[in-house]
Amino acid sequence: MASIVQFYCGFEFYRSAIGGLKNRIADMNLLIVIGTSAAFFYSLFVMIFPEIFVFQMRNLYFEGSASIITFVLMGRYLESRSRNKATDFMKKLLNLKPQEATILVDGKQIKVPADSIVKGDIVVVKTGERVPVDGVIVEGSAEIDQSMITGESLPVFKKVGDSVVGGTINTNGYILLKAVRTGKETFLSQMTRLLFEAQEKKPSVGKLADRIVAVFVPSILIISIITFDLWYIFDRPDIAFLASVSVLIIACPCALGIATPIAVVSSVGRGAKEGILLKNPDVIERIPEVDTAFFDKTGTITEGKLKVLQNIIYDRKMLKFAYPVASQSKHPVIDAVLPHIPFFDKKAEDLKTFPGRGVQAVVEGKQVIIGNRKLMEENGLKIDLPEGKTEVIIAVDKKIVAVFFLQDKIKTDAGYVVKKLKEKGIKTVLLTGDRKLSAQSVCGEAGFDECYWELLPEEKYKIVRDYQKKGKKTLFIGDGINDAPAMAVSDVGIAVLQATDLAKEAGDMIILSDDLKSVLKAYSLSEKTFRIIKQNLFWAYVYNIIGIPIAAGILYPFFGILLKPIFAGVAMSFSSVTVVANALRLQIKKLEV
Repeated sequence: MASIVQFYCGFEFYRSAIGGLKNRIADMNLLIVIGTSAAFFYSLFVMIFPEIFVFQMRNLYFEGSASIITFVLMGRYLESRSRNKATDFMKKLLNLKPQEATILVDGKQIKVPADSIVKGDIVVVKTGERVPVDGVIVEGSAEIDQSMITGESLPVFKKVGDSVVGGTINTNGYILLKAVRTGKETFLSQMTRLLFEAQEKKPSVGKLADRIVAVFVPSILIISIITFDLWYIFDRPDIAFLASVSVLIIACPCALGIATPIAVVSSVGRGAKEGILLKNPDVIERIPEVDTAFFDKTGTITEGKLKVLQNIIYDRKMLKFAYPVASQSKHPVIDAVLPHIPFFDKKAEDLKTFPGRGVQAVVEGKQVIIGNRKLMEENGLKIDLPEGKTEVIIAVDKKIVAVFFLQDKIKTDAGYVVKKLKEKGIKTVLLTGDRKLSAQSVCGEAGFDECYWELLPEEKYKIVRDYQKKGKKTLFIGDGINDAPAMAVSDVGIAVLQATDLAKEAGDMIILSDDLKSVLKAYSLSEKTFRIIKQNLFWAYVYNIIGIPIAAGILYPFFGILLKPIFAGVAMSFSSVTVVANALRLQIKKLEV
C-alpha cells in the first residue's frame, strides 16, 4: 500500500526533483523525495533484512512516507483548485462576438460568418442584434447598449458618423455599419490581449517557501552526510545510520509543504461564510501591500439601477394618459418612471419610438409624448430646466404635465468603505465611463480622493498601469466587462455581486453579498491569512533549526539522548499538526469592518 503512494501518487515529485537537478535547482520536490524515500527504503530493509539491524532500530516508517506524500498532494490540490479557471474569462470574452452577421452586397442582405467580414464591408445591424465588428454608422440610427465598454447604465444614441464597437448591442433601431476594424484589431481582441498580459504578470505566494528551500535542501543533505561521517569516525556505524536517517525524516518538509495551502484552505472556508470567494491565493500576499484602491462606479459604488430622484407634477389628471404608453415601452429610463404614473387601463395606439429621444403615441384621442428635452423641442415645446441630469419629460396634447429626474443611487455603505480604506492609508480613486457631472456627484458624496470620468476600458487599464509604474500597489473593485482589463492588471482584483461572468473570472476575489463592506472583510481576511502563513513558515523553520541538531545526535554525548527515526517521524507529524491548528484559527478570528 505504501509502495503505491510512494511511487505512483508520488511519481510527480520524483520527476520534478530529477528535472530540477538537471537544471541545478534544489526545490521542495527534492526534499520530499529524499525524506520519504529514506523513510520508505529504511523500512523496506528493516522488513526484509531485520537481522542486520539491532533490535532498537527495527522500526517501520511506511505510514510516515505515505502520510507525507498524501499531505503535500492534498495541499497542492487544494491550492491549485482555486487557480484552474485563470483563463476562462478570455474564452467568455471572445464568445461576445456573434457567429453570423448580415452584410450588404449589391443591395442584397447576405448572411455570412462574422469572421469573414473585412474592412469596408457594409454590415446590417437590426434591433436586438449584437454588433459584429468595430465600425462607423453610414445610415440609420439606434440606441446602443455599450455598458460593457463604458459601464454607463443607459443605452447611447448613435447616428450617422458615430463609431460603434463590436460586441455592443443594438437595443432599438436599424443601422448600416461600415467595418473599420476586424480580426485582431477589434476591441474584443485587444481586451483579450490585455488580459493575457496582465495574467502573465501575477506573482506567486508559494515562491517564498521555494526560495528558502533552495538553500535549505542542500544544507540538509550536507548535514545528513556530515552526521553519518562523524558518528562513523567515532566508530558508531549504528548511530551513524540512525542519526543520518533521522535528520532526513525530521527535516522532511511536511510543515513547509502545507504551511501555505492549509492556511489558504482555511481562509477560503472562512471567506465563504462571510460572502467572500477567494479565487486566487496569490492575492493574500499582495493585499497588505496595497496603497491605492480603484473603484468602478456603476454597479459597484452605485446600485446600477435608475431611480426617480425628484419629480415635478404639473397636471396629475392628465398624467394618467402616459401610463399606457410607458407600460408598452421597454426602455430602462421610461421603466424607472412607470411606478410614479397613475394607472390607466387604456390602450396606446400609433406607438412610435424615437431612438435616443423617447416615444410617442395616442391614448383616448390625446397625443402623449415621453422622452428627453430634445424630443420635446422637436415637437415645439420649450424646456426651462437645469441640464446635466437624466430626465424624463411627459407631455399630453402639447402641454408638459410632468418631469422626472433620475439618478443611479449610491450604495449606503459606499462612503463608509471609502472612509475606512483612507484610514488605512490607502488612496481611493473612482474610475468610470459615465459623464462628468454624474461622476463628480458620486465622487463627492462617497469621499474619493480622485475621480476620472468618460473612460474606455483601455483608459482604465492605462491609469492603473501608470500608478503601478510609480511603484504603487493597486486594488481594483468593479463589476463590468469594461473593468476586466484593469481588474486583471491590478495587483488585487475584486469583483462585486452584480459583476458579469467575465469580471468575476478576472478578479482574484468575488464578493458574494450585496454588502460593500465585504470589501473591508476581504482585506482583513487576506491580512490575517498572510500573517498566519508567515507564522506557519516561521514555525516550520524553527522546528527544523531545533529538531535537526537533536536528530543528528548532538545531545547523545552529554545526556545519552538519541532521537530515533520513529520519534523523528512523531516530531515531524507534530509540526504538521501545529501548522494546521494555527491555520484553523482563521475560522474564529474576527474580521474588521
